[in-house]
Amino acid sequence: MKSKYLQIIFLLFSLKVFSQTPVSLETAYGKAIENNLTVKSGQLRIEYQDRIKKSAVVIDPLSITGEIGQMNSAYVDNSVSVHQTLRLPKFYKSQKQVLMEEWKNAVLTLDVQKWHLKRDIALIYNNLNYLDEKQKLLEKTDSIYSRYHQRAELRLRAGESNILEKTTAENYRSQAEIQLQNLKKDREVSLYQFNYLINDNDTYTSQKGGFYDTKLMSDESYEGNQTVLKQFEQQKNIENAKLNAEKTKLLPSFNLGITSATQYGFGADERFYSRGKRFQSGMIGVGLPVFNTAQKSIIEGQKINQQMAENNYQMAVKNLKNQYAVTFGEYQKLKSELDYYRSKGLKNAETIMFTANLLLKEGEVDYLEYTMLVNQSLEIQNRYIDAQKLLNEKLIELNALKGE
Repeated sequence: MKSKYLQIIFLLFSLKVFSQTPVSLETAYGKAIENNLTVKSGQLRIEYQDRIKKSAVVIDPLSITGEIGQMNSAYVDNSVSVHQTLRLPKFYKSQKQVLMEEWKNAVLTLDVQKWHLKRDIALIYNNLNYLDEKQKLLEKTDSIYSRYHQRAELRLRAGESNILEKTTAENYRSQAEIQLQNLKKDREVSLYQFNYLINDNDTYTSQKGGFYDTKLMSDESYEGNQTVLKQFEQQKNIENAKLNAEKTKLLPSFNLGITSATQYGFGADERFYSRGKRFQSGMIGVGLPVFNTAQKSIIEGQKINQQMAENNYQMAVKNLKNQYAVTFGEYQKLKSELDYYRSKGLKNAETIMFTANLLLKEGEVDYLEYTMLVNQSLEIQNRYIDAQKLLNEKLIELNALKGE
């Protein structure tokens, strides 16, 4: 655990020291697809499933047996037998189909991993842009209260105000500085998460701008995320293939064999045979699964797995549609809120700030009224940035749910 914390601290320090290359969201996603460890594991899983396809046709071991003793008469004879058990082609075909469906599932799993990665990178990228906008607002706040603090000090020296005004101004300025420091630390953590997902030797950061540009890719009726649903559909195919494979285990197997033996002494034809003379025979047999109660239980259990896969698919469809509906409702509420800020709220904030500075300059408001007006203006701008961040998150989720 300590080593993990040390690695995080070292990386955070590295992010400060080494140059950070601004990248677009699409570029960051492309680099993550190349280097992300989760994606690499998914690719290795595909390779593994591809390699074991040939294991479907597993032939039982060749059986070689030898005998020696008084098998035919009082004389000692010997025999060598070779036996092989084979199953019907349908059995091997069903086993291969299971492996093929699991390989397809590994491919679809990688697609889902990439889908998750794209969404996660977009969310962190949005958070970095959000923190940049918050930093601008906090720097603006710090600048306002720095000027106000200087003015309060001059007024205090001139005897035009009391110590309370200066203390209040200093307190607001200190709060802005502390918030700014905390924000920078939060950005370092987000930057660590961003580069962890990219997993590149270089250090990257988000490009400036673009925070207010996120849009819904399309607004047609939602039928579910095909990337996710294909994997649930594939799980149904796997369970169907497994059921067929279990059924083929009830099919008969065939035994083929050849035996070579000696028969020392006089044979049935009244001829004498030495130990150098060998006699050959062939054997063919059928293995019938007479005691098949256990296998039939497995088949019945597999039918339940088949039903579960179908149920999971239907549940995934409903969950995705429900998640989209809820997220879309939240998106619409945030969009209405942002429309207000853009049409009226931000203009009101500018008016309040301008009026507060003008009245303070003309001496028509005291420090308490001034700070209340300034804080009201800044709070409107702050809520606007927060609402934009939440809207962007909902848009990212909606686009991800659509597979875009």
